[in-house]
Amino acid sequence: MNPLSVFLSTRYRPASSRYKIAASHASGFRRLRRDIMPKSPFYAAYADRPFTEWPIMNKARMMEKFTAINTVGLTREAALETAIQAENSRDFSPMVQGVAVGLSTGTSGQRGLFASNRKERALWAALMTGRFLPSLMRRQRVAFFLRANNQLYESLNNPLIQFGFYDLLEQFDDHLPRLQDQNPTVLIAPAQILGLLAQAQIDGAIDLRPQVVISVAEVASPEDAALIERAFSRRLDQVYQCTEGVLGMTCRHGNLHLNESFLHIERELIDATTGAFVPIITDLARETLPILRYRLDDVLVPDPTPCPCGCASLRLTRIEGRCDDILHWTTPQGTLRMIPSDAIRQAVAGVSVKLRDYRAEQYGPDRLVLSLDGDDFPAARSAILNALTAQAAKYGALLPSVSFRNGIIVNADRKRRRVINCPPHSFHAEKGLS
Repeated sequence: MNPLSVFLSTRYRPASSRYKIAASHASGFRRLRRDIMPKSPFYAAYADRPFTEWPIMNKARMMEKFTAINTVGLTREAALETAIQAENSRDFSPMVQGVAVGLSTGTSGQRGLFASNRKERALWAALMTGRFLPSLMRRQRVAFFLRANNQLYESLNNPLIQFGFYDLLEQFDDHLPRLQDQNPTVLIAPAQILGLLAQAQIDGAIDLRPQVVISVAEVASPEDAALIERAFSRRLDQVYQCTEGVLGMTCRHGNLHLNESFLHIERELIDATTGAFVPIITDLARETLPILRYRLDDVLVPDPTPCPCGCASLRLTRIEGRCDDILHWTTPQGTLRMIPSDAIRQAVAGVSVKLRDYRAEQYGPDRLVLSLDGDDFPAARSAILNALTAQAAKYGALLPSVSFRNGIIVNADRKRRRVINCPPHSFHAEKGLS
């Protein structure tokens, strides 16, 4: 596997059959066993053992075993020191032993380390440019809004691309003059930042003409997408990426596919009705920090419909959210029923009262708190309560006790979570709830 072949296959020859994906996986597993696992003190003993005997990994265990898992003798302490120093200084150029290291945002409660060598960074750049570069005929200008930079992202800088990083820890408005000067052809940012940029475009604060607009780091709702697409007159693409790598991308028809050309994905089924599952991923391209049978926190809903793009990789209806943020409401029979976060979104989106944003926090199956950002809070509260009652009936469940809060605290440097399942004991009544 080399960057040129990744670029060409991503751009011109996506996997067109499950047979081709299976063949790619077979080759990838042979390479893992032969070239990668023997270099990892943790995985060396598993190289000749059946796949089902490989241990299930998660973020906590990955952090604990980081020194033994990586293949280049990098210690967890050295990687952490470099990553934390970069976060504090905002200078993301230092590496350790030629390896770029960084920290995840810690949305799930724990920050994770990631590491990439030069080849892995080149493969990532080939994958992204192969799919999203508007044209090969002239140099493109990429604007990338994120909480932290990394040499992985800087690998986009090449003769075809002028890369610009925009630090989310800086004041948002301070970015706009530089962004206007760059006038990017490719605009990449979390959905909430794209929403702010879209509003700035509508208000006339900026006048950008991007050819590609990509949402990263958090799920874009249909309402987010509608605003962003209206502002920039472009369809919104999405990259499903986390510390563990590029897990999926939208195709040229706008449908989200898992990156099965490079990932083997096991499904831990959690809802037989929708097919919703938790993915356990094995990355067939990683070298520095092997990602093998890594259980994610996300819940994915598959779409069995063939995609007109012809790609055979699994198509998703949506990313439901994190396992910890899946809601459960009580049924009249006293059992618990899984409620998709999309039910909350539909309740909010279906009312005629205009809202800029919302948050839903559930504290056990019998208490729900909604924070609303809008101009007519009383009308929104009444309309959404009626809509939630209808959603509960639709799913055959009892609506929890609902409280409302007027206003939302926005942290632009963190991933947005609109639906959050909180520990029941963490609820504290406060002023402003109604």
